[in-house]
Amino acid sequence: GPEDEPSDPTSSYYAADHVLDVDIELAPEDWETLRSQTRTLFDILGGDCLGSAPDDIFSFFPATVSVDGVTLTEVGVRKKGFLGSLSYEKPSLKIRFDKFVDDQLLGGVLKRVTLNNVQQDSSRLNTCLSYKVFADAGMPSPRCNFARVSVNGQDMGLYVHVESIKRAFLERNFENADGNLYEGTISDFRTGWQGTFQKKNNEEESDWSDIEAVTSALEDPSPAGLEALAEIVDIDRFLTFWALEVMVGHWDGYAGNRNNYYIYRQTDGRFIFIPWGPD
Repeated sequence: GPEDEPSDPTSSYYAADHVLDVDIELAPEDWETLRSQTRTLFDILGGDCLGSAPDDIFSFFPATVSVDGVTLTEVGVRKKGFLGSLSYEKPSLKIRFDKFVDDQLLGGVLKRVTLNNVQQDSSRLNTCLSYKVFADAGMPSPRCNFARVSVNGQDMGLYVHVESIKRAFLERNFENADGNLYEGTISDFRTGWQGTFQKKNNEEESDWSDIEAVTSALEDPSPAGLEALAEIVDIDRFLTFWALEVMVGHWDGYAGNRNNYYIYRQTDGRFIFIPWGPD
């Protein structure tokens, strides 16, 4: 797969046999605020759930971050998580190297590090194993390995380091990265539900015609409906995706729960499903 090509300068950060050493230093009061930030059930279900951007409640704090001995200052660090992964003791974290300093990248190549506490999986193995099964089957899948993390000298233990589904991911997995990327969180192709998808790029365009095309095709039970669906969704690859979600026991994905997945459609192409958040 493309992830094996040595030409990708970020590949060393995701090598399966490499455990990153991540050391974070930030003002103690900022760390206390960060780890105390939380999300209530109302934040998730209340308000306008058909158009909510769920990440806005967590603040970035400036920190000095070392990864494998390489140190950068004025790095943005924030808590991350949805209901099951929120923690005060061992919060999941997002690190953005360019949050406060334009174009600052780790090793000149890496923009962000996402560290999951995977507290629902005591083996800590499900995430990376699941993504590897998808990747081995030829599906676009986030790269994944592990990190040992300390904050202000306190050992936080082992985290799972997961590649974010952003432009760099699209460039690595698809011929073009300018198509529409959506995140599905309790989202499906049903009338009135289009706002449950979160646009992850091209946000300035209020064009939902590709989501609408899938919805209307699915609501047409005739052979014409299936033909229309095949023009907007890569059905073969969806069937592979579906089988893999079931095979790895990802009950909280699209096939099992209409949750935790991304879809991407290259310009003038067809939707392909991307795995996310395997439980």
